[in-house]
Amino acid sequence: MKEFELIKHIFQASMMANTRGREDILLGIGDDCAQVQVPAGQSLVFSMDTLVEGRHFPFDADPVDIGYRAVATCVSDLAAMGAKPAFFTLGLTIPESDPQWLAGLAQGMAELAEPIGLILVGGDTTKGPLTLTLQVHGYVEADQVPLRANAKVGDDIYITGLLGDAAAAVPIVTGELHVTSERFDYFYERFWRPQPRLIAGMALKRVVHSMMDISDGLAQDIQHILTASNVGAHLEANALPISSELVAWQPESALSLALTGGDDYELCFTAPSSAAQDIQLIIQTLHLPCVKVGTIVESGFTINGYDGDLGGWQHF
Repeated sequence: MKEFELIKHIFQASMMANTRGREDILLGIGDDCAQVQVPAGQSLVFSMDTLVEGRHFPFDADPVDIGYRAVATCVSDLAAMGAKPAFFTLGLTIPESDPQWLAGLAQGMAELAEPIGLILVGGDTTKGPLTLTLQVHGYVEADQVPLRANAKVGDDIYITGLLGDAAAAVPIVTGELHVTSERFDYFYERFWRPQPRLIAGMALKRVVHSMMDISDGLAQDIQHILTASNVGAHLEANALPISSELVAWQPESALSLALTGGDDYELCFTAPSSAAQDIQLIIQTLHLPCVKVGTIVESGFTINGYDGDLGGWQHF
C-alpha cells in the first residue's frame, strides 16, 4: 500500500479524523496543512513525544497497545498544563506497510483519543525503523497555566495515583520475567494503559501553583520544578503512594521504583496550604487517589526515609 493510500484507508477513515461538530478545526487531513481556529479567550499549548521500538517499547509489541500508550504519554503533558485536548499530528516511520498492523495502531490511538475529543489532523509517514512521533495540542486559559516556575516556599507537594508499577512491569512486558497470570495482567495494564489525569489537571489548575507529569521518576522530575522555581523540596518516603500489589511482589525495591522508576504519567503539583480543602474536594469528586508527599522549602532536596540512588530514566 502506497503512502497516500495508507493515510486515506487507515487513518483518515478512522473516527480520529472525524471533525464534524468541531468549529475549531477548519481543515483536517487531506491538505498540505491542517487549519485551526483557537477559541476566543484560550491559548494553544502543545507538546511532542517520540517513541522508538526497542527503546520505549519492546520489539513485536501489540500495535493496539503501542497506539494507546503513544497517545497517553503525550496527552499527559496536556494534563500537566491543565489543558483540554484538541488535536494531534502523527509522524510515523515503519519498516513496511502492513495494513493489519496499522489498523491495530489506529485502533489503539482511537481508544483513548476519541473519548477525550482528540482528533488526528495530519502528519507524515516514511520507511525505516519503527518510530512514532506525536504532537498534541490543547486549549487553556492563558492566565491559569500551572507553570513549573510557580512553586512557592511553603507549598505542599502532592502526587496523584500510584508510583512504581509501570517501572516494575518492564521486565514482564519485555518477556524477561514470568509471573502468575493475575500479576501479569495487573502490571501489564499499568505499563500499557497509563491514565492521563486530564480532568484532574483542568480542575486543579485553578488552585495549584505548579504542576507537571511524572514520566522519568518522581525524584528526577520534581527537580524540574525546583530548578525552574529556584526552590528546594523535602519529601517523606513513607507518604509515597505505592500499590499493595507492588509491595507484596517487590517489598525491598517498591520504594526505589516509586521514586526513580518512571513511566507513571501521574501528576505532581504544589499548592499553598490554604488550598488543601479545595484540593480535597476536587479529588473526592473525581474519586482520584491523591496524597501529600512533602513540602517546598528554600533550597536543597531531601527525602526522609530513603537512602538509595536517586537517578531516574536517562534518554542517553
